Amino acid sequence: MPKFGREAKKIVQTLGLKWKPIAGKFSNRPSEGADADRKLRICEAFDFVRRKNVIVTFSRKNCTCSGGLHFIGLKLLPMEAIASVLTGKGHRVYESLDVALASLQKQPQPVNRGGYFVLGPLEKFEVEPDLVFLFVNPAQADRILGLVSFTGADPFMYYPAVSLCSTITNALAKGKPEINFISAFERRNGKWSPNELIVALPFKDFEAAAKSIPYSGFGQAITP
Repeated sequence: MPKFGREAKKIVQTLGLKWKPIAGKFSNRPSEGADADRKLRICEAFDFVRRKNVIVTFSRKNCTCSGGLHFIGLKLLPMEAIASVLTGKGHRVYESLDVALASLQKQPQPVNRGGYFVLGPLEKFEVEPDLVFLFVNPAQADRILGLVSFTGADPFMYYPAVSLCSTITNALAKGKPEINFISAFERRNGKWSPNELIVALPFKDFEAAAKSIPYSGFGQAITP
């Protein structure tokens, strides 16, 4: 079993996860063997990848959401355009355009990191990914973040009312874990359980968590 597969299996078994970790990586070329034609929104892809156990490559051609293209940096849009979407009938996240703009300006801004974004099961990755995503309940989220913090804990900022795709930008910009509660809008279209959320980890933090399992009380260490 490849290294990433062993680490993924260890995390799944220790935390009792229902779903295997999936990973994301930016690239300047499509991933070999990945589905680069399937048209999906980023938020749909998280559920699709975990259920079908496949790798999907996103580009400007097959990502069907302009917001998703923006937040993963494949096609950056003016902030006013994003604010307009977040105050429109389909979402109504903020009460006004001014409030939306003020809120967006406080969040990490997406940048172009390559022409493609690859999303797939961690165990199928042959090169180190940028991020690892875990589908967890609150108790499992507590344990994975505890494992990450075993050799040192740093606070990290939470940004409310954010989409799944913006979690990619936030985690990479901060270089720290990110918790996404899966918004009410995304729960309408996805197959998410009510107590499910997503923890996004920079790959270095995922590796740190896996290494900490035998020693940490959040893992397998015996505590009084």
